[in-house]
Amino acid sequence: MPAPGDQHSGIVNPFEEAKPRISEFTAVEIATLQARLEKQLGPEYLSARSGPSGQKVHYIAAEKCIALANEVFGFNGWSSSIQNIQVDFVDEHPQTFKVSLGLSVIVRVTLRDGTFHEDIGYGHIENCKGKAAAFEKAKKEGTTDALKRTLRNFGNVLGNCIYDKDYLSKVTKIKVGPVRFNEENLHRHSDYAKKDTPVVLKADPKNLVERSSEKTSADCRFGPSCSYRRAC
Repeated sequence: MPAPGDQHSGIVNPFEEAKPRISEFTAVEIATLQARLEKQLGPEYLSARSGPSGQKVHYIAAEKCIALANEVFGFNGWSSSIQNIQVDFVDEHPQTFKVSLGLSVIVRVTLRDGTFHEDIGYGHIENCKGKAAAFEKAKKEGTTDALKRTLRNFGNVLGNCIYDKDYLSKVTKIKVGPVRFNEENLHRHSDYAKKDTPVVLKADPKNLVERSSEKTSADCRFGPSCSYRRAC
């Protein structure tokens, strides 16, 4: 049930002048973002799977797409929200009780200054054993698909370059070497983290003997008449 007064929240006063939205980004920040978004992706960001008629379909994995958005906009420079989920069909087999369903998801990606894009994604599953597992798989697939399709609206570096056939024909010929693994960049538990052992310098006995021989009997508290001829 809507709260009292919610029916008036969506009404715009036609006699009130609309306030212009002021971007929080400076001109330099906008130019920097634009330069980042116009770049095309290297081959290490692309993945491929078999498509219809045996052709390869290139795409960006979800984790790489999110990492690129964090790199371009900053971890606190963008956010995503689900605007709508619409179930298109749900079919249950009368004998096996297996479920097939399909649904569409609309996701919005908003930047720190209020700029946003929306796009639709689709998720489906055939002959799933249970309704819960079917909805879980379809919703996750549809949300991920919608997020990637929304991010590509911002520019080439977030996936829009994949739709350029000339770019694909050239970038896929570049060989990608193995990923360099750096153990120092791992976030480890304190029980497994490497602890720096303090360096203990051992004194050389020869140096101690030389230093003691440099002292004269004048340093002795008993004076020059001390028979031990050493410093006390």
